[in-house]
Amino acid sequence: MLKVGTVLHGTYRIESYLSSGGFGNTYVATHINFNEKYAIKEFFMKGVNERDGNNTAVSVSNNEKVTEFTEQLEKFKKEARRLRILNNSHIVRVYDLFDENGTAYYVMDYINGENLKEKLKRLGQPVNESEATDILIQVLEALQEVHSQGLWHLDLKPANVMVDSKNTVKLIDFGASKQFNSKTGGALSTSSVTYTNGYAPIEQMEKSYEKLGPWTDFYALGATIYNILTNERPPMPSDINDDHTPNKRLSLPFPKGVSDKMRDLVLWLMKTNRKERPTSVQEILDYMKASAMGKFGDADSTILETRAVERKNQVDQVVNIDDSDSNSSIENVLKTKKAIIIAACAGLLIAIGAFFLFNGGSDDEAVPDQQEQVVDSVMMVTNQSMTITLGECKYTGQVNETGAPNGKGYAVFANGDSVNGTFVNGDVEGDDITYFVNNGDTYRGTFKKNYITTARMTLKDGRYFEGTFDDAYRPYNGQWYNKDGKPGDLVKDGKMI
Repeated sequence: MLKVGTVLHGTYRIESYLSSGGFGNTYVATHINFNEKYAIKEFFMKGVNERDGNNTAVSVSNNEKVTEFTEQLEKFKKEARRLRILNNSHIVRVYDLFDENGTAYYVMDYINGENLKEKLKRLGQPVNESEATDILIQVLEALQEVHSQGLWHLDLKPANVMVDSKNTVKLIDFGASKQFNSKTGGALSTSSVTYTNGYAPIEQMEKSYEKLGPWTDFYALGATIYNILTNERPPMPSDINDDHTPNKRLSLPFPKGVSDKMRDLVLWLMKTNRKERPTSVQEILDYMKASAMGKFGDADSTILETRAVERKNQVDQVVNIDDSDSNSSIENVLKTKKAIIIAACAGLLIAIGAFFLFNGGSDDEAVPDQQEQVVDSVMMVTNQSMTITLGECKYTGQVNETGAPNGKGYAVFANGDSVNGTFVNGDVEGDDITYFVNNGDTYRGTFKKNYITTARMTLKDGRYFEGTFDDAYRPYNGQWYNKDGKPGDLVKDGKMI
């Protein structure tokens, strides 16, 4: 491990060691100039890397492992970049990424708390349903942000859900995360992902990457809630399939204190057939609202059954995969996908399908910064530094012949704001724009030449406004709502009425 007192990047002083995994060590560090506490993750592969006790440098002990180390190092950096792009109070935030000592480090929130696995071990008993529901709602908020950015987590489990001293939940560890193809729903990368038995559904265990989707994370979410409600390890999908009792009472037994509605929800999330699971966070929230979950009411839980057919049809359309040939390999599926690839130089492989939101490429091959690409005759750039109408930014997406953003794209500005949507000659313009403010507020709606016309503005405390805005992005005509959706003040011509 790094010695206490080691200074990284000339900025962060190591204060203590936190934990280790197969691909890294995590430390507590202090920002020297601001006296702020952070967690720093160091890429370090067990069995591959070594470090002299008197040195901070990381080396590869076996030359045959150099290629593996280099590939995994790029994935580590991609994990940091993916976390950086996510802006939600329930997701650990990344602040810095740098190379040093022959490896890489990223700086993130220090969470003064424990993960759910540690919490259960400390308690020695399950959490109550009220606490489980509170955790569930916060994880759903995190997943909504993850999925909205074109990602799946793919390793949701108690050890990756932190709870701080104020009972705020934060989702961590995006090392297994994948980007999805917006056209098919399948994963853009087919490189293998790790998973944890009991928390991974069949499609993930079988490495059927074209069948992964939000429903894959929802299975893991159900297994996580089951674990904290029972203090028992979730069963394998095969055990659930072998259980023909009503409500899977043998494979998924619950304590007597757990309500029917919570049990129904967990069973829904853990359906072994992915087509019978929810397809979106909103669908789960709708069920919870109809069931008065969190304050569990007496709504009819058969809403699950009435939606089953609708969900199956939705998944059929989204996935667009013929399940009749369950033995078809991922290679055969990929062969059927249309891709027009034009190489700018020998050996350059352009990513197929939709452009990547950050850094481009698959998990197997990282595309260098400022790499220009031509895909289906559309010019694209990745992480390109430029100045557009709204200011200096790093831009990923489609550009016109002059290099200005034009089409679908994603821009991160110098002040920490970001915008995801469509651009016209460098201006933000379109009907499906998401603008993230660095203070945690979010605008989703229609932009015209960089100005919001009609949108929903959601504050970080959950309150939101729906309507039109003035040139300063302030509510002009519309209505405020509290975080539970209850109507509040009306706004007319910029004034409360």
